[in-house]
Amino acid sequence: MIDCTHDLATVFFGDDFAVPFTRRRRAAADVTVMVIIGTVDSDALDARARAATRTARFAAGQDVRADDELIAGAAVGPEVPAGTVFKLLDHPQRVNDGLEMEVLLGSVTP
Repeated sequence: MIDCTHDLATVFFGDDFAVPFTRRRRAAADVTVMVIIGTVDSDALDARARAATRTARFAAGQDVRADDELIAGAAVGPEVPAGTVFKLLDHPQRVNDGLEMEVLLGSVTP
């Protein structure tokens, strides 16, 4: 039998994949969320070019919404140093079995 609770805890709350981010939202206290940062290639310029877009994937149930900012609490490889700020560009969407959420990210200029 598949134990989804154990699998989510291992992937999203262990130290192998996910990184702690601080979720910042207006008129709300900052909270820590565990996020896996990824990159997705998508078509741009009427499919004449490819563009890489950052994504955030996290366990469903974490309080993350469109327009929130995520601040990296640790480096995510050499390209995303600790302190990097991303903004959620849309509402997170359920993916896979519905226990995970994914959303596109945009960079925030300091």
